[in-house]
Amino acid sequence: MKISDFRKNVSLAEKTTFKVGGVAEYYCEVDNEKALVKAVRFAKEKKLPIFILGGGSNVLLSDKGIKGLVIKFTGRGVRVVKESSNSVVLEVQAGEVWDDLVKYTVKKKLQGIECLSGIPGTVGAAPVQNIGAYGQEMKDVFRKLAAFDRKRDKVVVFFKDDCQFGYRDSIFKKNNDKGRYIIMSVVIALNKGKKASITYNTLTNYLNRKKITSPSIADVRTAVLALRKLKLEDPNNKCNAGSFFKNPIIDTRTFKLLKVKNSEMPFFELKGGKYKIFAGWLIEKAGWKGKKYGNASVSKKNALVITNPEGKASSEEINQLSNKIIEDIKMKYGVELESEIQVVGG
Repeated sequence: MKISDFRKNVSLAEKTTFKVGGVAEYYCEVDNEKALVKAVRFAKEKKLPIFILGGGSNVLLSDKGIKGLVIKFTGRGVRVVKESSNSVVLEVQAGEVWDDLVKYTVKKKLQGIECLSGIPGTVGAAPVQNIGAYGQEMKDVFRKLAAFDRKRDKVVVFFKDDCQFGYRDSIFKKNNDKGRYIIMSVVIALNKGKKASITYNTLTNYLNRKKITSPSIADVRTAVLALRKLKLEDPNNKCNAGSFFKNPIIDTRTFKLLKVKNSEMPFFELKGGKYKIFAGWLIEKAGWKGKKYGNASVSKKNALVITNPEGKASSEEINQLSNKIIEDIKMKYGVELESEIQVVGG
């Protein structure tokens, strides 16, 4: 990797699905450990902060740009590590497109991530967010990952317990460790000869309408992609980063108070006296669905999604709109929404 590979003042807007953001002071792409080490060394020598950019599908980059070095890991590839009569263990490079991986596993009739079809982004970002949909989560198939530890200046391995997986959360998002680790590869274990996983009524109802009584893994993928198309905005048509907010998890007392005033409120009961309620339902009921704020707007299709519909919105407009929604939901329902989106720079 040469000095010329570190480009200055690179526009980042086109590298994200929101299509907003300023310039990176320095930018480079790396596809292997050796190049990554050189990039980190370059940043250290110049005393530059580092930001790791994946697929750009879960970030809101500041209009003011990002100081320091932005590194995009582009290494791709899938390798079979171990195979038995009922399972396959795969090592996947962090730069692999997540949905390409799902497509590959479904084609090979491997069960475990079919419900995670259509989620944008790269494999390296999947454990950071502990991505999930329709009853499946990254942690369910996760074995380990390899990451470069910037603090210790070496490659380290994280096993499942090390990652501290939570709802759309992991150790990689904690303040103390945020940005410390650069994920290079992820190892997952999938099932052979196992039936497709269907735990959500939405998915069951869709398959029933299609008169599919014994769905294959491929049937589930097709159904999930169709449901996502119905419920979510295509970032190629309306710039967005998918669901902007996490679904709140509340205690029994808060749940009962809300249910008394909102008997029609949908929910999902969890273990330990906790309830998951739906951010999209709260936002829509509060009247935000379809509302505009400057050049940004809440999707008319799904209140969970904030869009940059004409590509003219600023990062600041999107951020302000999200904050106004958070404030309003807190005031009306006593529930504090959390962003799924990482807001960076400024």
